[in-house]
Amino acid sequence: MSKLLISFFFLLLLIVFPFKISAQAKSVNSVQQVWLGYMSSTRISQHYSWWNDFHYVPQGFFVARTGITRHIKSVNLTAGYAFLLLPTYAGNPQLLRKEHRPWAEVFYTLPMNKSTLFVQRYRYEARFKENVKDSVVAEGYTFTNRIRLLFGIRKNFKPIENSQLIPFILVTDEVLLNFGKEVTYNTFDQNRILLSFGIQKGNTQYQVGYMNRFVHTGVSQFTENHMLCFLVTQKFSLLKSKNNVSLK
Repeated sequence: MSKLLISFFFLLLLIVFPFKISAQAKSVNSVQQVWLGYMSSTRISQHYSWWNDFHYVPQGFFVARTGITRHIKSVNLTAGYAFLLLPTYAGNPQLLRKEHRPWAEVFYTLPMNKSTLFVQRYRYEARFKENVKDSVVAEGYTFTNRIRLLFGIRKNFKPIENSQLIPFILVTDEVLLNFGKEVTYNTFDQNRILLSFGIQKGNTQYQVGYMNRFVHTGVSQFTENHMLCFLVTQKFSLLKSKNNVSLK
């Protein structure tokens, strides 16, 4: 198992580091930001649940995403739609443009031992972004494809004495890659490394952490975002108590 994990993370390093190294000789802008996120999963039947997540970065972006998940043992298959307001990086950092984003993903968890999980997520995104001309939003949309590869490890600790609180640590690395005939110079989109500390109480978990978000923002321009993250995840069920099952 350890060899498998090392192989996955080594693959990510091979993908990400060449871009970071080459970027050092180019223009790299450093930014400090706060990331606020809320995620929920509601079981609507024995095998399906309704997924929602919302993310807001002040002076950054807004994401509202929804989808339907099919649960197959330790594998979750989800497809849905997302609406976004994103910066354009086109001479006006305050300018946001709309994006419509159908998406689909495979999420897989693999227990390493009783307290540690290895997680993988493979997500495809079809991105329809408003056009920008002369630093203003123009008519029409531009289409691009993107794939996201995420690998991580979650470590749960013993519950806090005389409570139902379970502390945990989560470490993930996600690389985002553009592809298709519309992509010319920016196959590498961004890389996200997250280290977070959390508390789980029942079906709710709270996380606070640091994310290094390294983004390709132009032909020879990159932005390194140092982000303080606050995340809340909740799980609900519409099933009767006697039929409830735990969500993964």
